[in-house]
Amino acid sequence: MISDIRLGVIVPSVNSVVEAWYPRVVPDHVSVHFARMLMPAGTSPERIIEMDRTDGVHSMHQLASCKPHAVAYGCTASSIVQGHDFDIHVREEIRHITGAPGTSATHAIITACGKLGMKRVAAISPYIEEVDSAEHKFFAEAGIKTIAGTCFGISDGFRLAEPSPEQILDRALSVWDPAADGMIIACLNFRSHPIIDELEHRIGKPVVTSTQATLWHILRIAGVTNPISGYGRLMREH
Repeated sequence: MISDIRLGVIVPSVNSVVEAWYPRVVPDHVSVHFARMLMPAGTSPERIIEMDRTDGVHSMHQLASCKPHAVAYGCTASSIVQGHDFDIHVREEIRHITGAPGTSATHAIITACGKLGMKRVAAISPYIEEVDSAEHKFFAEAGIKTIAGTCFGISDGFRLAEPSPEQILDRALSVWDPAADGMIIACLNFRSHPIIDELEHRIGKPVVTSTQATLWHILRIAGVTNPISGYGRLMREH
């Protein structure tokens, strides 16, 4: 008999996407438990840093109380605007505070790109240009070069979830470059996961999203290896 597995996920308070989706797709023996960090108005780097410093550690302590088997820091922009040192630090804090292995959205994306052989990518995000540019720089420092990209320019954290999956698909196809190894779609408050299979079919290359990669990686570091269909090669084959 398989033991129950508890996953902890930390998200900004504005996130209205993954808290509904993750519990629907994980295997029956897995439960997902969320902690929310208060996101001040706007998605500027200063507001994101304020959220991390105010509620990040507090959220880790909250999740520690349910004894999770793995924890994910579910804010892509947090690492993007603060860099790789922050990303390493937050994963170390998760392990220290919760006693469980930790990942972050960006670490999950980088790990996923490694599995899928993605070194040159097209990338889209809902962010403002300042955060979107920081994203390209962040992934370039990890050996993943953005050769084509676009952003929606949304400055309100709650409204990041407003573009429909169809709008995201259209934007992704409009910026796709066949010279890329695949596509990255950033942000966990962005409705990217419903279009992954269709987008992979249309471009013939793998697609990695913050929403999908974070769930994939937290499952894997918790020791859950069940394939999940409907959300791309990453969750189905790796």
